[in-house]
Amino acid sequence: MTENKEHSDKERDSKQRRLSQTYNNDTYIDSNYGMVSFTPQYIQQLKESYSERSYLGLPTYQCKHCEAVFWYNECNKKETYRNKHPTYTNCCKNGKIKIPPYKEPPAFLWHLVNDKEDEMSKHFLQKIRQYNSLFAFTSMGANIIKDINKGEGPYVFRINGQIHHRIGSLLPENGQAPQYAELYIFDTKNEIENRIKALHREDPQEIDIDPRIVEELKNMLDKCNPLVKIFRHARDLLEQHKGIDISIRILGADKGDAIQYEMPHPEDLAMLIVGDLTLERHKRDIIVSSRSKGLQHITIFHPAYMALQYPLLFPYGERGFQLGIPYHENKTSRNKTTKRNTMTMHEYYKYQVHYRPNQPNPFLCYGRLSKQAIVDARAMEDEDRLAYIARNQDKLRCEYLQGVFDAIEKGVTESDQIGKKTLLPSSRRLQTICYTKLPRWDRYLPCVWTS
Repeated sequence: MTENKEHSDKERDSKQRRLSQTYNNDTYIDSNYGMVSFTPQYIQQLKESYSERSYLGLPTYQCKHCEAVFWYNECNKKETYRNKHPTYTNCCKNGKIKIPPYKEPPAFLWHLVNDKEDEMSKHFLQKIRQYNSLFAFTSMGANIIKDINKGEGPYVFRINGQIHHRIGSLLPENGQAPQYAELYIFDTKNEIENRIKALHREDPQEIDIDPRIVEELKNMLDKCNPLVKIFRHARDLLEQHKGIDISIRILGADKGDAIQYEMPHPEDLAMLIVGDLTLERHKRDIIVSSRSKGLQHITIFHPAYMALQYPLLFPYGERGFQLGIPYHENKTSRNKTTKRNTMTMHEYYKYQVHYRPNQPNPFLCYGRLSKQAIVDARAMEDEDRLAYIARNQDKLRCEYLQGVFDAIEKGVTESDQIGKKTLLPSSRRLQTICYTKLPRWDRYLPCVWTS
């Protein structure tokens, strides 16, 4: 039995080594717009290497409304039974959410992302987070845990704590090196060197940056990104009129504002203001002034929140989530009365991260940068939920807990000591049990009084 066990272990190890070799050679992956599939040979080796492992096959089912891809067991059981065919509602809520697809990225960026046999493309995908940091308008504050990627296995983006985005001024302080949005304005004749130096100061270990890629990405963003065009226009004005005070107002959105799904124009995203401008009248906007006023915290509800942080994921400056996006009217949702008729942040990003054939998706097909963006979006959802709790304390009836706190401070530890005293007529000489319903608890507490 020992010899058979050793022989079986050796045979299994041999199969796992062949599987690992196939894995390392990257011959098993067929990726298109972020969707990964496997060759039949790899699947067979996978089954042989571990007999207890199950393989569900390719996801061949699609949502009839948004064409999101699913496995069969991901269907909505109730709707499937009712409609007599697999129905999926976890992507677009049965057609209530309808968002136009993203455009194909510019030619140079498309080549870097999809031409995986090219050495430049391999280098870019390995360092895509660093190349994005070179052109980001905002800084991302978070404690990034890098030790988790020291071993073998797929890349994991992991953070500890809360993510927040911040933006500074248009020009750096005297004696300070430019960074983030300042790099679009200050000393653009040496922009490539300044960007690489800024990245090296932030992370001294990241020195393997190709200046050719940086220059091509700069030219690409100058041509197609409306936010970059606004900052370049501010640079030209500052160079033309020395000492002038300029502010860039990046437009936010409130409930009821028009939803910007089409390709945005510069005037739809931001505008230049000559002279000082404060947030007193424009609290929902981002005001970037030429003078240093400290770092400004970017709210998660601003439509340009993701576009400012991820210019390579959104090279056209596409606006993201904003409050008040209405549901799409269809025959299924029109007959149902719901309390809410607008999209939540969770529903918005849940729709975006589903794979749809032949549709470019920045949340799926940009490798390590897409993983960072998904973690960032998840942190936004958590912050949104906490903000809802903070804004709706009255609806949650939290003021009723004050009575419990007061009772505990007085030393009341038993539930039968809390209640409302009821006076009965003197003719009824009997013991009466009164019941008082306490808010937020689904039980009655007895309070015994004698008349």
